[in-house]
Amino acid sequence: MTPKEKADELFTRYYVMLLETDSQISEEITISILSQQLTFIAVDEIIEEIVESTDNEVKSMRIIYWEKVKQEIEKL
Repeated sequence: MTPKEKADELFTRYYVMLLETDSQISEEITISILSQQLTFIAVDEIIEEIVESTDNEVKSMRIIYWEKVKQEIEKL
């Protein structure tokens, strides 16, 4: 999966979750911003786990991938 595809997948999962669970949030822009922020949190958690648990070569490749996902999230 490309970084863009992963960014879209994560964003959409949070977006749908927020739409379904919070009727208080009525403006789509607010939900979009919240979805983006929640997705950043998830990606940061993944990067943190990678840093703590893998060897350097694998770590570098995986961190680069997830940093690219974050860049794609910023474009959403």
